[in-house]
Amino acid sequence: MAKRMKGGWRVNRLALGVVAFGAVVLVAGLVLAFQFVGPPPPRQIVIATGTAGGAYQSYGEQLAGYLAMEGVEVQLRETAGAVENLALLRAGDGVDAAFVQGGLAEDYETSGVLALGSLYLEPIWIFVRGDVVLGSVADLHGKRLAVGAEGSGTRAVVRRLLAENGVHAGSATLLAVAPEELAAAFATGEIDAAFLIGGVESELVTALTALDGVRLLGLRRADAYARRAAYLEKIVLPEGVLNLQENRPAVDTPTVAVTAMLAVHEDLHPAISDLLMMAADTVFGGHSILADAGTFPSPQNTDIPLSEEAVRFHERGAPFLMRYLPFWAATLVDRLWVLLFPIIGLLIPLFKLLPPLYHWRIRRRLLQRYAELREIDPQYSRVSSAEDHRDRMSRILELDNETVDVPVPKDYSDDVYKLRRDIDLVRRKLENVSLEDGSK
Repeated sequence: MAKRMKGGWRVNRLALGVVAFGAVVLVAGLVLAFQFVGPPPPRQIVIATGTAGGAYQSYGEQLAGYLAMEGVEVQLRETAGAVENLALLRAGDGVDAAFVQGGLAEDYETSGVLALGSLYLEPIWIFVRGDVVLGSVADLHGKRLAVGAEGSGTRAVVRRLLAENGVHAGSATLLAVAPEELAAAFATGEIDAAFLIGGVESELVTALTALDGVRLLGLRRADAYARRAAYLEKIVLPEGVLNLQENRPAVDTPTVAVTAMLAVHEDLHPAISDLLMMAADTVFGGHSILADAGTFPSPQNTDIPLSEEAVRFHERGAPFLMRYLPFWAATLVDRLWVLLFPIIGLLIPLFKLLPPLYHWRIRRRLLQRYAELREIDPQYSRVSSAEDHRDRMSRILELDNETVDVPVPKDYSDDVYKLRRDIDLVRRKLENVSLEDGSK
């Protein structure tokens, strides 16, 4: 029984050796394939917003809250606005994403920057002193105009709109009045008109529409502006939409709007881009005064090229795994799925190779006995003396005893019995050997 247990252990050890060989090959293949697995997404990003208390900062906090729930920390960087945000993204100065105003690409370099999509509409508001008679933007010649601070997104877009009407620094006074100072500038008569770009919910817009002696000027040719500039969209502010109780504006007011975009540096990890798109869909996808639910985020009205992730998101929605798994679990599976190919590629040949290899190792044990048996067989090696004969008889007995203990699975028992029959055949040959001439 001890011999059987010992033989069984040797058979199991043989099988384990074959399995270990397969495991080593598999692990080596996985290590090699792992070199091609992409890096994990960062756990912290920086989003450039805008001035304190502005819409960009408010929306940035909402995006940060969404990403925090998925385990990504967001640092919000306060800036002067869209132009500075664009410059920070281009420079790769530690900023991963930023709010950027549409319409800047014509005047500012955007290389290295990609858009995820437009988020909401920012109307161009034109406020005029009540005693100034104007029919359209073309009538602003000779007037004092607040067009936004130098380097601001508002100034870049407004100057282009004025130029379309032949109004420029040589025919009008263009002033850089801070947004929070516009009400005072109207009150003191320092300006005749002011241009402002901002959301309908902006406190500044609400304050200026309620200001005595100031009226909101509509754009009669809003359709024409929108057709001439891809980043502009015509909108109509319905009567009373800003304040139903006070009926502001008093009539339907056409104007144009740019879109606030979410832009990223081109090297931002794709998974973070997907997560930002999902966050934007949550924050900006609902109903608003200027848009129906589901309108934003949108690939429309973006003058910066969309990233591949954004194009895919706008066409098919969020990545499949990120819809059903937590962010880090989804990204881990997404990164490691490429290992399935080498695993499958190795397992198929291994499943075909290991059984023959195991069979070969079993057969090799028996073949070693046959090699010894051939040396003993007088048919292949003549018996030279009585001492040689005795030695061969001793060896054949020893070989027979060893064969009993050959550790082979039951499936190979027939081979063992065949070997023992051949041993017995050689023993009979030896017993019939004539020592005088080495033959019978």
